[in-house]
Amino acid sequence: MPTGFAFPFRSLAACCSRRAALFTLLALFCSGLLPSPAARADARAALPPAAGGFKMKGKVVVYTPATLENHIDGEAEAVKRYDFRQCAYAEYAPNGQGNQLITVDIFQMGSPLDAYGYYAKQRNARARFLKIGAEGYQEPTALNFWKGPYYVRLAITASHAPPAFQQAMPKIAQAVAAKLTGSTGLPPMVNLLPPNHAPRTEQYIRSNIAAQSYIGNGVVARYPSAGPQAELFIAAFSTPAAAKQAYSRYQAYLTTPANVAIGAKPAPLKGIGDSALGVRSKFTGEVAIAVKGKYLVGVRKAKDAASAQNLLKAAVARVK
Repeated sequence: MPTGFAFPFRSLAACCSRRAALFTLLALFCSGLLPSPAARADARAALPPAAGGFKMKGKVVVYTPATLENHIDGEAEAVKRYDFRQCAYAEYAPNGQGNQLITVDIFQMGSPLDAYGYYAKQRNARARFLKIGAEGYQEPTALNFWKGPYYVRLAITASHAPPAFQQAMPKIAQAVAAKLTGSTGLPPMVNLLPPNHAPRTEQYIRSNIAAQSYIGNGVVARYPSAGPQAELFIAAFSTPAAAKQAYSRYQAYLTTPANVAIGAKPAPLKGIGDSALGVRSKFTGEVAIAVKGKYLVGVRKAKDAASAQNLLKAAVARVK
């Protein structure tokens, strides 16, 4: 074949390669494995120049994982556990003047589940809840909310600020929320929890669930019907084999003589998931655990074996 024909074929191959790459990227965006262009937008764009009679003072400062300690030194590591990407920070004052401020942090996380997770970790169930973004709550000198992959925190820098500061916080927060993209629905993983948990006790936890370093990526909530301190967790692993390994480790931990309550005997539980076990612990009351597919499910601090097993069954029935 004449060498002159090689170029068209190479161009065709390159074109096909580029087209395949575009289809792959489109598939990843649709599946949620890659953030949309809107989700990747700089969080600084959501900070309004003015709202509620307050104006931005100075410029927006953006912090990255490498510089976050310069902004919130004692909290930075906790934030970064939730796949932190960037933080846009601004200060607001009445007409842009004075030293009493409302500060705004927009933390962009890797996913809505991570943003919800950090929000729920900070949430005060006794605060006044507001419909801002997906959910928000206000305290005397603070207002927090989440929406999509964003966790947003407003704070008043003076403890004796005039009432106008408390009145302005929701207005600034609403202005920010209106510009942020993302869903206001609960992440699907949170919906794995059975109903009737204590209000606003549900959380997404990245690591160290049930005080075990190998159990993470899970949702937890309190269930008073199973006992005043009863707690349920559902942890998702990458594969069924990984979930089974975690189940075996947790089973071994629970059944050591140092952990089993005096006179109690661990008992296999039939008909719950792939494998299940119940045991009364010296430290965490009645415990029941099960593995099903890639999920490890556990109930701790239940008032009795029947309550633990009933809650465990309800949770295992919700995972696939």
